[in-house]
Parts: sequence; C-alpha cells; structure tokens
Amino acid sequence: CVGSNYNKISSFYSGKELNGAWDSGSTWNREHTWPNSKGLGGNDENDIMMLRPTAKSENGSRSNMAYGKKSAGYYYPNKESNDQFDVRGDVARIFLYVYVRWGNVNGNGKYTAWGNTGVMESKEVLLEWMEADPVDTWELGRNDSTQSITGTRNVFVDFPELGFLLFGEEIPEDMPTPSKEDRANSIDQSRCLLCVMAEKNPLFKRHIHMQPRKP
Repeated sequence: CVGSNYNKISSFYSGKELNGAWDSGSTWNREHTWPNSKGLGGNDENDIMMLRPTAKSENGSRSNMAYGKKSAGYYYPNKESNDQFDVRGDVARIFLYVYVRWGNVNGNGKYTAWGNTGVMESKEVLLEWMEADPVDTWELGRNDSTQSITGTRNVFVDFPELGFLLFGEEIPEDMPTPSKEDRANSIDQSRCLLCVMAEKNPLFKRHIHMQPRKP
C-alpha cells in the first residue's frame, strides 16, 4: 500500500502510485522478478516473495530481460525512475531468495542464472547492488507481512551478509544491515545460519559448493 492508504499501491520499479483494485492487468501486472520463461513452473511461480505489483508499461519494458547495469541486453531496475527510486538492492535480495529457495539455476536446461540469457548480469553486479542499496524499513516490513501469510521469510533481507558469504566474498566493512549492531557477532551469526541452511536445504548446499572459495 501507499503509506496508510490501503486502496493504493506503488509500482515496484518506479514507486508510481496505482489503484490497488485488480483490473485484470489493464493498468498493473504481477511482475515475476524471476521471469516465468527462465525456470519457473510450479509453486515457485506463485511465490509472493518475488511477485511485485508493477505498472503495465514497466512490466512490458522489462519483459524477461536479465537485470544489469545500464548496458545493452540488460534491464536496469532504476530506469523507470531515473535513479530517484532505488530498488537495486531489493532486486538483488529477491534474486538470492529464488536462487536458493527454488534452485532455479539451470532453469529448463536452456537458461542459467547469470548473464543476459539468465536473470542477473553477474555476481559482481549482484553484490555491488546489495551494498549500494541496503535493506530499509519498507523491505523489512514486507518481509514480516509475507511471513504472516506464507510462514516464509527472505533470509537475505534479515541477514544480507549471507549474500557475500554464499559466494566466498568479504562482507563490506561499512554496509548497514538489520543485524549489524555488533559486526563480529553479526558475521558469526551469518556463518552459523549459512551452515544450518546448507544442512537443511540440499539446494542451498549445492549452491555453496559450486561457488569458488577465497583462499
């Protein structure tokens, strides 16, 4: 919703105010941040963690392009607002959630997660956006609301440090995070959580093992 007005919603990419009543897609659509054509099919397709209301024109502009910087072949998520409305970090954390929650790495055998035929330009861009656009109170609130409906949270919103640890990268020293009251304790918690998730989720464990480790 927009503020306390439950009759209005905001378009994911631009923040543009929209009428919240569903009009069968005439003015806004359910944006699959991980496109249907790149590996979805089943419960993942209806996961509200990665579905976002988006103005019809913006949905069409993105189509099924991979997220990336301002270059040919990629969709820059701040394009619609000319960088006045930053959702790069949101996009990155949603990507990570789908990447490990549903295991959509090879898609239907044709697509991969990375590059212009995938969903995200590169791991380097992903982590850059995680740092440049840190978690805010709106994102935390949506995580709470989603949990109240599905019982599931996006752990990369609660512990964005996990995104860096997942790929064997150093956590940025000055990156603000919801868990970072005590940096050392936060990193220890994140590493512990990473191990627990790897034990309980074979898909998550596979992603960890397939990534290069820093010496």
